[in-house]
Amino acid sequence: MQTIYYRTEHFIRHQGNLVDLAAYRQKLSAVSGGDLAPVLDAPVPDPAPGDRGPELYLLPKPAPMTPRRRMARRQRRLRRAAVVLDLCASVAVVALTAGALAAFLGLLG
Repeated sequence: MQTIYYRTEHFIRHQGNLVDLAAYRQKLSAVSGGDLAPVLDAPVPDPAPGDRGPELYLLPKPAPMTPRRRMARRQRRLRRAAVVLDLCASVAVVALTAGALAAFLGLLG
């Protein structure tokens, strides 16, 4: 991994280990909308009910994965992979048999 350094003018400059905490708090408050944030001249009006767009709702959080559920999921995936490999092998055997039968019948005829 490589570390890339960017020069920017947006960060608070400090010298040595000293940081101007007042400037830091003011900048943090401005970003997070705290008391020191700039105040708007007029409050932003609420949108009309028809202009709100689609309703968003939160989905329930999934249950945390327990080691038993994780192992069961892994076994299902392995079983699925085994079935797919078995199907591929069966198709290959049928194709090989059909090819050998066609070659054998071609020699007789």
